[in-house]
Amino acid sequence: MKRGGAIVIPVTAKPVFDLVGFRARMEDGAALPVRSPPRDPRQEIRERLDAAGIRLEEAPRRWERIGDIVVIRLPPGNPANARRIAEILGTVLDARTVVQDVSGIHGPMRVPDVRVLWGDGTETVHVEGGVRYALDVARVMFSSGNLAERMAIADRVRPGATVVDLFAGIGYFSLPIAVRSRAEIVYACELNPVSFRYLLDNVRLNRTTNLVPLFGDCRDTAPRGVANWVIMGHFDARDYLDVAFRALRGKGTIVYHELCPKEQYPDALTRRLTAAARAHWMNVRAIRTRIVKSYAPGIVHSAAEVQVAPQNRP
Repeated sequence: MKRGGAIVIPVTAKPVFDLVGFRARMEDGAALPVRSPPRDPRQEIRERLDAAGIRLEEAPRRWERIGDIVVIRLPPGNPANARRIAEILGTVLDARTVVQDVSGIHGPMRVPDVRVLWGDGTETVHVEGGVRYALDVARVMFSSGNLAERMAIADRVRPGATVVDLFAGIGYFSLPIAVRSRAEIVYACELNPVSFRYLLDNVRLNRTTNLVPLFGDCRDTAPRGVANWVIMGHFDARDYLDVAFRALRGKGTIVYHELCPKEQYPDALTRRLTAAARAHWMNVRAIRTRIVKSYAPGIVHSAAEVQVAPQNRP
């Protein structure tokens, strides 16, 4: 609470350190206004659905917020109450638009299949981890559920590194690495012209000077023999492992993603990467696998960081 030029902070016990160095003091008996706890939006949604005569089972239990847009999934078909449900969620969650994820992401261009249920406009700016992403949720993919994955990689890339991102999209991995890790240069390859336009916008939006967007198929655009890190954030990454190994400058790390049957994880993943390393005269020095999330029944979104170094060729 502000009071004049000071800020009053309630505490439950006297600090063990001296407050003088912080130009602060303890003040006993200060009366602070009682704040009501924030209302649970789920409870309010339930109440509004009930008032509208809509069964709770018809509404989504989860949603994804991307900027000021809410993305929901509904039962297959065309539920009669879809637009009313979207209006309730949009109002309670203070969203500008509510869209339905109809059938996920499709094709090598990673194009979403969505329809607008309530509101107007599908362009937004999403902020996470200090990075801003401009995008159109109806034209390019974005998964806010992968936040931890994006930030973790950015935090492991050391300052001064050279990074090649083979499937940059709007900058999902490239931007956090460029902004947070202080990499010397990040080459960001993207084939989808719509995603590439937003990638250019996001370079300007985040004022990054160390990210180089490269338009086209990474087989043609990815630089060779330069990278300390190669990022492969695409479920078709297995078809581009040769591109990744060619991009490395001697030893380095490849961050690899794929969809994997749960019963085959992690063995299928490690065998594939080890075989690819041997085929390119590389030794695997270390490999760390993880499940990013469940993708579908029996299928997991898996990832691996594989550190490789050149073999001593005879």
